[in-house]
Amino acid sequence: MSVDKALQAALNPLGLPVFPNKYTGPELKYLVTNWTMIPALNAGDLAHAARYLVQVHYYLPDKQNPHETLEAICRALVNADFTCPEVIDVDDSAPSLNNAHGQHWLIECEFADGGYRYGECNA
Repeated sequence: MSVDKALQAALNPLGLPVFPNKYTGPELKYLVTNWTMIPALNAGDLAHAARYLVQVHYYLPDKQNPHETLEAICRALVNADFTCPEVIDVDDSAPSLNNAHGQHWLIECEFADGGYRYGECNA
């Protein structure tokens, strides 16, 4: 399963809108996901797995308690075979377009795809 499909499958049941990479719409409470892929299990000039460094950004209005939802996000990720997440309170000095005075939480974890095949690794 691709990392994008795994993220959607894990996070959609939480009932929050989930967007890949960027969101600029009217919602005040939502998730944005992004990731970086690192080829892994290199053998025979090919990568036979992929390691993904995953970020889930949780945005919500000020004065709302984020902790129950943060716990649910972490539990959903772990149940979907992501590593145990790290949670960071991001104090944005420059607010996002649609979350001008809101909270931004960053959830970081990893995901591995053992069925991944990547072309020639030699330059």
